[in-house]
This record gives sequence, structure tokens and C-alpha cells, in this order.
Amino acid sequence: MEENTPQGGKETKTISKKRKSYGLHLVAVFVAILAILLVFYGSITYACLDKSLPGLKIYNQNIGFKKKNEISSQLQKINQDLQKQKITLSTDEGKTQTKFYADLGINIDTKKTTQKILEFGKIRGIFPSPAYIIALASQKHFISPIVIWEGNPQKTLGELFPEKQEAQNPSLKIENEQVQVVPEQEGFEINIGKLKNDIEHCFLTRCQTKIIASKTFKKSNISTRDLTPFLPEISNFINSKITFQAGSKKIYPKKEDLIKFIDVERTVLGQKLAYSDQAIDDYLNSIAGNVNVKAKKKKISTVDNSVISEGQEGVELKISESRNNIKKALENRQKTVSLAVGIAPVVEEYVSPGNTPGKYPGKYIEINLSEQNLYTFEGTRLLNTYKISTGKWSMPTPEGEFTINNKDPRAYSATYKLYMPYWMSFIDSKYGIHELPEWPDGTKEGEGHLGTPVSHGCVRLGRGAAQEVYDWAEIGTPVYIHK
Repeated sequence: MEENTPQGGKETKTISKKRKSYGLHLVAVFVAILAILLVFYGSITYACLDKSLPGLKIYNQNIGFKKKNEISSQLQKINQDLQKQKITLSTDEGKTQTKFYADLGINIDTKKTTQKILEFGKIRGIFPSPAYIIALASQKHFISPIVIWEGNPQKTLGELFPEKQEAQNPSLKIENEQVQVVPEQEGFEINIGKLKNDIEHCFLTRCQTKIIASKTFKKSNISTRDLTPFLPEISNFINSKITFQAGSKKIYPKKEDLIKFIDVERTVLGQKLAYSDQAIDDYLNSIAGNVNVKAKKKKISTVDNSVISEGQEGVELKISESRNNIKKALENRQKTVSLAVGIAPVVEEYVSPGNTPGKYPGKYIEINLSEQNLYTFEGTRLLNTYKISTGKWSMPTPEGEFTINNKDPRAYSATYKLYMPYWMSFIDSKYGIHELPEWPDGTKEGEGHLGTPVSHGCVRLGRGAAQEVYDWAEIGTPVYIHK
């Protein structure tokens, strides 16, 4: 035993030295590999300070190890190609539309996507991250671009698929004198948010599948079942003989009118009959024409502030107050309802009187061709206004300032073989003021045309009016004719 001890010690020391040498070699290899990795890491970091990391792809195109302007240019070209691609959109019913992406206004956001690519896989935008190495190793180095829409995508897509129906509560109608329920209807609209997301997905993945513009459905707030328990009370209401009293007038609403007063949703939710303000207002507006009397304006001359006509107060149905009266009466089961009626005040209106008070001192005649009126004045005082008929467009009455130069109680026109009662000429004997022309048998011509220019150039007055002017006017009385 003692002889073997030295030899065993040598062997142990040799093994120990070998292990130590092997460990040193491992450390050296590790350090070398680490150094190589650090050099490689440092080289990539330095090389990609202003570039994207190597190996990155977008739409299966290499976008790695490129500068900002190169990435931006490449993205713009990709986006231009995408805009020319078509996409098929369809509703559940099969209504199909094929559009270019350019029509929809969807694009690659070049600026943001470029920045995303430059920063991808970098810590603080500089150092390659472990996630980048893992992405390369797992073949998940494809970058999804950022999308941007031109304008308002909800509006654009909504115009492509405007299909929409509001949910309808059950309603009431009168049929064969009985109350009937019109069933509720489910509402729907195109789910624009989902449609937008599906289009973006296809844009990003270049999918070729048809996109379905699906609907979202909405139920009515109440159902026929909810409304049914109130039908007996509603029937009693519409069968009650209600009278609306507006001043001295009585109005009897029909069943078809009363049934519209019921607010079915509020009735169900409140568990008692409720009435619609809008429906009552609509009814009151429909009968207002039978109650209202329009006020006549007080007309004041812009020439001298004289009152041309005094005007007259009117009568008007007060909608808001009448509605409140109706609702209160119905809630109290009253069968006679007083509607609120008010006075429509006279409104002053300044108007051009169509004449010129005080144009001459003393008596004068003024004729307004536009209004087809003849005025008699004494200075500034208007005595009378008469409706006339002057010359038609092909034989107009002359404009200007003239005087009555001749009078004849019954002049005769050889040209037209007509008598002209109460003739007052103001241009020789060619033009004059007279009563409606008369045939030898006493029949008047143009009696229904006063107020319309139909004469041969003279000024025609109606029965009675011509004699009044004839008896009042003297030879030499000024005549002023204008439009």
C-alpha cells in the first residue's frame, strides 16, 4: 500500500491538470464566441443606426437594411399597386359591389409605417433586441403596415351600404271601427365598424375573398304582447264622443284622429294611457285652418305716413295651450275640451301706395298701370281708388302728364262700332277714360277683365265708377299716368 501511493498521486495531479486545461479551453472558446457575437452585434448596431434591421419584410418584399427615404419610396410604390387592386363587397342578401381600394380611400400610412420599420427590433431605436433575433429565427419577421383612411370611412362605407331600418314599436290603427295592433318590426343597419375592420384585414393580407357587409339587429322597445293588456282601455277612449270647442266653433275628432294621440311606448312603460304631444300638435295644426282668421295688415304709406288701410285683428288657435288643455281633459275623462284661441294682432306694414299724394294742387287723376288702379285726389287727400283696365301690350296706354280736354256722356267709336259712356279724353280724341265699352244692344265688353290690361289703349272703368269720375272731373283736370 505504501509503495503505490506516490504513483496514484501523480495520476491524480495529471488528471487535474488536464481538466484545468480543458476548462481554460472552454472559457477561451466561449470568450471568442462572445467576442465574435459582440463584434457582430456592434457591427449590426452601427450599420443600422439610420437603417432598418436586416431580414425584415413587408408584403413579402425585402425592406431590411434600408434608409428612411428608401423605405418610404418602396412603401409608396406598394401602396400605388394596392390602390389598383379590386375588392368585392356584398350584403347578406347578395347585393354585390366591386370597388378599387382607391375608391374606398384606404392607404398605407407611409410616414408612420416607415418609422415603424426603422424602429422594429431595436431597443430605444438603436440596439437590436433579443425579440428581433427570435423573430428572424422563427420566420416571424414580416411587418404589418399601418393603415390610414382618406376622409371619413364610416361615411364612405355608409353611402355604399345605406340599408337601414329603424326598429318599430307596435302601433295602433282603426279597422272596421275597431282598434287593431300593427305588430312591431325589428330594426337593422349595416355593421360599418366590422366592415371597415374586414376591409383593412384584406388590405393588409391581400386576401381575395368576398367581404360580407353584415347587419346588426335591434329589437323594438316594446312588443305586441306588452301592449295587448291596454287595448280595452284604448277602445273605450276612442269610442268616447269627444268635442273640441274653439270659440263658437265645435270640432268633432274622428276615431282615426284619437287613436294617433296614444303614445304606445309611454303607455306600456308607465302602465297607464299616455298621450303624444307631437301627435296632438299635428292634429291641432291640421284643424287650425278651420279656426284661424288671418289678421289684415295695417298699411302705411311710405310717401307721407298716411294710413292706406287700418287692418283688422285676426283669430288664431294656440297650439301649445290647446294641447295642454286636451291632455288635462283626457286624463280627467272629460268629453268636452276648450281649445285656446287668441287674437292675432294687426301688424303695420309700410308700403308704396302706388300713387303720389299732393303731386298737383287741387283735383287730379293718377293712373298706375302696374297696379291697374285709378286714383282721384284733391291735393294730398286721396278721395277714391278704382280698378281699371288699360291698354294691352300691343296697344299700350301712353305714360306721361296730361289733362282732360274733352267730355262726352256717350261717345261713339266708328272704328270699333262701340259706345264709350262717360268719355273723358286726355290726348286729343284718341285716348280717354270711359266706362266699359258698350255694344248697341247694351251689352258691355270686358266686364270680367277689370284689373287686366286688355283695352285698345284707353282707360276703362267699371259700371258706376266711370260716372263718379266723370261727374267729379272737370275739363282741365290733370291726368298723371305711370307704371
